[in-house]
Amino acid sequence: MHALHSSLSAAVSIRNGPARASGSPRGSRVNRASASTETMATSAPARVLPSLLPDGSGGGDDAGIYACLFDMDGTLCDTDPLHHEVFSNLLLAHGKNGGVPIDDDFFHKHIAGRTNEDIFADLWPELSVPEREAMWEKKEEDFRALAASKLQRLPGLTELLAWIGARGIRKVAVTNAPRPNAELMLRALGLEQYFEHVVIGTECARAKPHPDPYLEGMRLLGAADASRCVAFEDSPAGATAAVAAGIPTVGVTTSQPASALEDVGVSLCVMNFAEERLMLALESRGSREDEGGA
Repeated sequence: MHALHSSLSAAVSIRNGPARASGSPRGSRVNRASASTETMATSAPARVLPSLLPDGSGGGDDAGIYACLFDMDGTLCDTDPLHHEVFSNLLLAHGKNGGVPIDDDFFHKHIAGRTNEDIFADLWPELSVPEREAMWEKKEEDFRALAASKLQRLPGLTELLAWIGARGIRKVAVTNAPRPNAELMLRALGLEQYFEHVVIGTECARAKPHPDPYLEGMRLLGAADASRCVAFEDSPAGATAAVAAGIPTVGVTTSQPASALEDVGVSLCVMNFAEERLMLALESRGSREDEGGA
């Protein structure tokens, strides 16, 4: 089994335990992707981050990074507080939760990582499907109104994206968010021209936690070798999708504890992109055996 360079071996977690069925609070219209994270990610091994050559090209086992694939919600920016605020206001307006604002426990139990269909069916069982759909469309509008003025890039993201661009590494955004949300986030972050493509999970045959969105991202970039790609994800469902596509994955702990991401097979967890060990990992010779074995 490979590990990262020995200087980073402690930062890489090889996990063979069952996945946790949790994720980030991004509701979207997904009937085709209802499989749980547990189903997709049981006994997922961590992938080795590939090494980097200056131009991101070349051949052989040590060829370097060809492409980076980024989730958006919770990865490029921390959107959980905005989703929490929008849902809290909506529930208060409809007299739910005893007429008091929801707390973090409620948010993670009833909202985080679930589709709009499931969230609204559970919280508003008395409404018809068309009524729920109209409500969640209004919820998405409210989210976009907040996001337009409040979104900020995660620390270190600007520097990482410049580093990727300077080396000719291909890049794509891969998200389960509705396309209007994705486009709004990119505009708010000043990244509408950065990514070569934006893959929307609900426009694929299956959304995350299935690997289809990441496989589509690789296809669009002409990335034939998943081991020469790196994915960045903040949720177990998203990380499950990336790992299932064979992509070495960095977990970003904006919304989940590191253990929840390690359990589905990420290679490294960081709080944000400013952590020095992230760059050390990306620049290390990932194909080496750890000096301690294993």
